[in-house]
Amino acid sequence: MNEAEQHTALISMDKLVSASSRLYSLPDIYLKVRDIISDPKSQIKELGDVLMVDPGLSARLLRISNSAFFGLTNKVDTISRAVQVIGFQHIHNLVVATSITNAFKGVSNDIMSIESFWIASVERALVARILAKRKGFTESERMFVGGLLLDIGHLVMYEHIPDAAQEAINHANAQFKPLHLAEVELLGFSAAELGSALARKWQLPDSLSNQILYQDQPEMAEYKAEAAMMYVAKRLAGTVAETDAVSLAFDMIPADVKAVLDLTFEDCEQVLAETLGELSETLELIIPQG
Repeated sequence: MNEAEQHTALISMDKLVSASSRLYSLPDIYLKVRDIISDPKSQIKELGDVLMVDPGLSARLLRISNSAFFGLTNKVDTISRAVQVIGFQHIHNLVVATSITNAFKGVSNDIMSIESFWIASVERALVARILAKRKGFTESERMFVGGLLLDIGHLVMYEHIPDAAQEAINHANAQFKPLHLAEVELLGFSAAELGSALARKWQLPDSLSNQILYQDQPEMAEYKAEAAMMYVAKRLAGTVAETDAVSLAFDMIPADVKAVLDLTFEDCEQVLAETLGELSETLELIIPQG
């Protein structure tokens, strides 16, 4: 690709990001939550008051707070209690997850059903969270959000440039090459680059956009352990209900990725078993209904 073609591709991605950020805008409540959490002087009551303005979001947060997702022993029956027990950062992560799934509610395309897309996304999210927790990562719920948003770039592609997206899929299959390389070759950018740019446009944390951007190249990431978890989650998630495929998926994970996470085959088996146990409830909590 020459310099002129690269410039054209860049402009095309920028336009796609700008259009998508307007069409799938995050609600004002997310922006308020983000501002409160970023202010070290903020109080629990202040965040609770903002969340209670949105009854739908409040109900979902209470359901999630009382689910196996957190495994709390005492029932959480108020938003202020949820904020107190779960903490500011966890609330932020949950608001991001619920805001974005709702933002894309009703999107449809001919390449992949939206139901299938979100099921795959939740599987990845669970694998990432459970793996992070197993490896002692202190903010495992943040990894859940990263896993959930990992393929958001494809959702935008499938909706807005479906012919080009399908051509890239066909090209990858015909040439036996990774899809992200086929996308760069044909479109000038990958779904990972698009999703990362959209996350930045939404002003999501840098760690999230970094996870999305380097999901196929974790060795290039600033946050290498997080990117490695996403790499593993992406490859294990499709084997959740296919035990025979776990060994093959594990064998195909590069040695350097395994080394970063000290990943073993037993880790993969245990993570997938827990994922399967939590999948049904988590789908009901996260995926928009109706």
